[in-house]
Amino acid sequence: MDRTERVLAAAAELFVRFGVAKTTVDEIARAAGISKGAIYLEFQSKDALVEALVRHELRAYLRAAAARVLADEQGGRLSRIYHHCTAELLDRPFLRALYTRDVEVLGTRLRRNPPSASGPRLALSEGFVDRLRSAGLVRAEVDPAVLGHLMGVVSLGMIMIGPVRAGDETGPALLGQTLDLVADMFAATVDTPTGEGDVAAGKQAFLDLLGQIDGSLDVQAVTA
Repeated sequence: MDRTERVLAAAAELFVRFGVAKTTVDEIARAAGISKGAIYLEFQSKDALVEALVRHELRAYLRAAAARVLADEQGGRLSRIYHHCTAELLDRPFLRALYTRDVEVLGTRLRRNPPSASGPRLALSEGFVDRLRSAGLVRAEVDPAVLGHLMGVVSLGMIMIGPVRAGDETGPALLGQTLDLVADMFAATVDTPTGEGDVAAGKQAFLDLLGQIDGSLDVQAVTA
């Protein structure tokens, strides 16, 4: 892991534990095993570090979600995309805090001016659902707007309850089982039957969406 990666990893861990506002550059430097001056060689300010971390976390999430989908034989189906995207988000505490606008982690400033939530919400766009339906992967009678709203509600509930159950030994297993059940419900009510539709086209639609989101990160202002 190079110096920049060490700094960002240390910052993400400390921000989740203590919050962005309460974490100092000195503390990040110590956790990363480098000097404070070395951090300022990489980032002009703490704000610049936070902005870089947000983009780094979002891009890492996109890459990981893509890898999960591509490795899944049925990964182009909406139920599988939902499962992989949500599972990956649950594994990323700092990104989860961004998604839920957790004031204890982000503080009031970043919470008021959050980064785009398009990364975590990438599977929820009506246009993307329409593209999957055109590939024969989503049932014709499904309303994309209603489906998008439903997945947004369910996803937020899953992500919000994740930290609450984290201290419970049964929490992670229960959360995983719940996610499996939700994905199965989407498979039974939204996906077309296995064997129908063009799964490869669904995967390509997903990759195209990731590319659009990744490109948008360079032009978004993260903090005021």
